[in-house]
Formats: sequence, structure tokens, C-alpha cells
Amino acid sequence: MIYFPGMILTEQRAKSYLEQKVWTEESFIDVLQADVRKYPHYLHKDEKRSLTYEELWQEVNSTAASLYQLGVRKGDKVAIQLPNCLDYVVAVFAAGRIGAVAVLLQVDLGLQALQYSLSKAEVSVWIGPDSFRGEPVFETAKTIQPDLPHLKHLVLQGNQTAAPSDVLTFEQLRSTNAYLSPAELSANQPSALDPFIMVFTSGTTGSPKGVVQLHANYLWASRAYASVFRFRSGEATLDVAPICHQTGMLAGVMMPIATGGRVLLLDRFSAPRLLKWVSDERPSYIVGAPPHVIHVANAPGLTDTDTSSVKLFIYAGAPVPSAILQRLQENTGITVGAMFGWTEGFLATSTRPDDPIEAISSTVGFAIPGTEVKLVDEHGNEVAQGMPGEMWSRGPNFSAGYYHNPEAAARQWDTDGWFHSGDLLRQDENGRYVFMGRADDIINRGGTKVDPKAVEDACALHPSIENVAVVGAPDETLGQQTVACIVLKEGFKPFQAAELRNFLSQHGLAKFQFPDRLIFLDALPLTHSGKIKKKDLRRQLQDDELFGGEHRG
Repeated sequence: MIYFPGMILTEQRAKSYLEQKVWTEESFIDVLQADVRKYPHYLHKDEKRSLTYEELWQEVNSTAASLYQLGVRKGDKVAIQLPNCLDYVVAVFAAGRIGAVAVLLQVDLGLQALQYSLSKAEVSVWIGPDSFRGEPVFETAKTIQPDLPHLKHLVLQGNQTAAPSDVLTFEQLRSTNAYLSPAELSANQPSALDPFIMVFTSGTTGSPKGVVQLHANYLWASRAYASVFRFRSGEATLDVAPICHQTGMLAGVMMPIATGGRVLLLDRFSAPRLLKWVSDERPSYIVGAPPHVIHVANAPGLTDTDTSSVKLFIYAGAPVPSAILQRLQENTGITVGAMFGWTEGFLATSTRPDDPIEAISSTVGFAIPGTEVKLVDEHGNEVAQGMPGEMWSRGPNFSAGYYHNPEAAARQWDTDGWFHSGDLLRQDENGRYVFMGRADDIINRGGTKVDPKAVEDACALHPSIENVAVVGAPDETLGQQTVACIVLKEGFKPFQAAELRNFLSQHGLAKFQFPDRLIFLDALPLTHSGKIKKKDLRRQLQDDELFGGEHRG
């Protein structure tokens, strides 16, 4: 085991899982290699190219050898900031091939968040595109590289002929046909208890935390959930959820690979494009976020598309209205699978493929077999069935902890290993869990966590803003949208959301952090001690009491 400050997994618990055969002595690299032997010609596809398992393994080995030549060794960190594509999968397993840790980064991160993540993770190699939807991704990484002593190499995704001569490209890394020697591979071979992936999450406090997933817990989770959702070898999973997040990477990539399945990756989502992929590729599973489910259910061409191959549309991240789920199932026969959990421990609960539509549309299902779950009151005492309580959980699905963040780890996990989620749920009479809401202020916008404080801090720099509170408001498509409640300085007039978005962009915020709506108030509701009463604002927004004074962007 590789220890780090913020690690909550004890050696005793890890050994217990191995001794009891809960965890296996495998790495995810071993699993991929087994797939290559058993299913060499099964095909994976993205929007630009396709790879068999055999070809994928060839590129993994070439890229691993290239990374090794760049100085990457076991325990080093390789950041991957790419859209959904096979290059992403190659990079993750290439890093793992030599025991390095793949750091998954959101492709549209702003400068500040990118610099923080690369610094906190001590990344030595960054892999990313030239740009993403108009944002200069490579130039942003290049701008901050001088301030990051660990960051030795930037690798540009794309064709070598289109890149500057002094820039290393990912195509070069994956096409060398180089191999590491048996001695080099042996010295860097990952074990089950070694780190595999790191992903940053806002969590309940809003401060980014690097969650360290081991090969052992990631593999256990992938196999356990694949069993729940009945994944089979040879079946294709079409993933439209970003694989920089755990829903996309777990259900869209790792669960198929854990079962010898095929991976189909779609980056540029639209409902018609997804339906064309369903028609052409005949996937058994679709993985997406709540907005994807909603757009597909509302798509004009839905009933004209042959969706008979699709067994399950799996989603996670935020609730989807019951009417949407019912419409999708009634119009297509596609069953929806809901997953509920956290970056720190993947899933706590999920629905089952044979659950009735009433249960799928109103609950987050049963606890995952092998995972401990309980609901507690504010004193940590278990609540009676039917009563709301904060969900605590522990089990072999959980990560090793927060990388170099022991303070946050101590807040999130107790000494008995229970993860305190901050989510409020209740258990119904059938044993299924019903999600009731967050116990904190983090905004869950379409499955992406938005930290209000970061947005508030940037808004506060605007010359006309006296005070601001950023809160989440209900939204049919996103689950929640971001609303900035603004008090102007005397003499200033309200402005449009477009002006504020431009201002926030100049101050380093990413597009997903921009407020969806602005509401101008004479004053914010405050407690006696001067704290903003955000619960009051959320309640007023939910009651639709403030919409008359809003300015829409």
C-alpha cells in the first residue's frame, strides 16, 4: 500500500478484504489483459475511430512505454483532460500499466481550478486537447506550467502534422509500437492495493478534494454493479456521460471492461445523434446524466427509432422527474436504472432492472449487496424506517481517502470507517431508499457539482455588486440551476446575465460555474450573526416568489 496524508483505509481493513476474498489480488490492468486474451476482436468505438481489445492493448503498451521514457514511474500522477474518446481509455490504462495514477480532470475546467488540481495532485504529465468548444485548453495548461514544479510534460491530443514541431502529441505516444522490458514492467507493476485513479470532487464543503481509488475497490465496485445491472461479455455500452466523472468512467468504461463488454463513447451529445448511434450500433446499455435522459425522452424521433437492443438506460447525478421516466419506458420499452452514491464510494444504492416503473421513478433503489448503509439523526443514532436521516455508508466500494487532505478526510469519515454523506434519505416500506435532498449548499447542476462560494467570490469582484448569494433552484432538465441573488451598490442598475458571465470568464471561472439566472434584491436575508440565510432564498425560489424580479440570461 502507498500511504498518503488523508488516507482513511487502514492496512487492517484492506488485509481483511483480501483475506475474506472480498477483494481479489488483481489490478484492473490484469483484467484488461484477460479481456484481450479472451475477446481479442471485440470492438470499441468513439466518434472518430475504433479499436479491438487487441489494438487497445497495443496502444496501451506503446503509450506506457512512452510515458516511461518521459520519466513516469509507479506512483507518479498523469493528468488526463480529454473529452469522451478512446484516447482517454488508452491513457488511463497506459498510466496504470506502469503503476502510475490517472488523474481525471473535467475538460472545461477554468484556469484556477486546473492549476489547483494539477498542483494538489503533484501531476508530472498532462494530456489534453488543443481546445474544447472554443476554450483554449492547451494554452491554459501551458500558461500555468511554469508555476507547477512537478509538471514536466504537456502532451497534446491530435495529429502530429497539425501540431507545432516542439509539441509532443498523444498520437506519438500511442503509435511508437514500443514495449517495456519484463524487468521494467515488473518494477512498476501495480498491485490490488495500489492507487489507480484520482478524481477531484467538491464534496460537502465545496473545497476540491482528490479522491484516490485503488485497483481493488474500483474493480470490486465495477463487478458488483455490473452484476446488479446484468452486464454480459460482448454487449455494448453507449456512454454519453463525461468519463472524467465517475458515472461515465465507472458505468461507461470500467463495468464493460470488467465483464468483457464493448465501449462506445459519444462526446457531442444531442438526442438525434444518440438515437442514430443506437440504431447503428445496437447497444445493450446507455449511460448518461439526467439531462441526457430528459432530452432523449422528449426527442421527436424517439418512437421512429428501433431501440429494441437497449436493455437499460443508466443514469446518476440528480433526480429525473417521474413523468419523464414513465414516458421513456412507455414509448420505447427501455428500462431506466438509477444509481445513487458519491465519488468517494461509487454507489450506495441502485434500482434493479426488474423494478416497477413506480419504484424507479420515485426511489434510488435498494442498498448494493456488500455495502453497509444506515440513516442517522443529527446525533448519529439510526432513525426508524420511514423517517429521514443522513446516509452513512462503508464497505469495499470506498476509496482510500483524500489525497493530502487529512482535515477533509477526518470531517467526512469517522474512526469506524463510516462515510458521512450529507445526503438526506428515508427508507420506504419495501426497503428502497428515497432521496430527499442535500444537507449542504453545494449545487448539483445536471450531475456537476457547483461550489457557490467560488462563484460568489468571483461575482463579488464586479464593481456594481454589493453582496451576492449563489443558490440552487429547481430545474426540470438539470435538476438544479444556479441562481445569483444580487444586491447592487447604490446608484448602479441591474444588468443582464451575459455581462456577468463575460466578467466571470475573465476571472477564471468555467462555463459550468456561470449563474443560469440573476435576481436583484434590496437586501439578503441574514441571521443575527450576519450569515446569509440561504435556506430562505432557496425556499422563496422554490415557491416562485422572486421570479418577477429576475433578469434572465
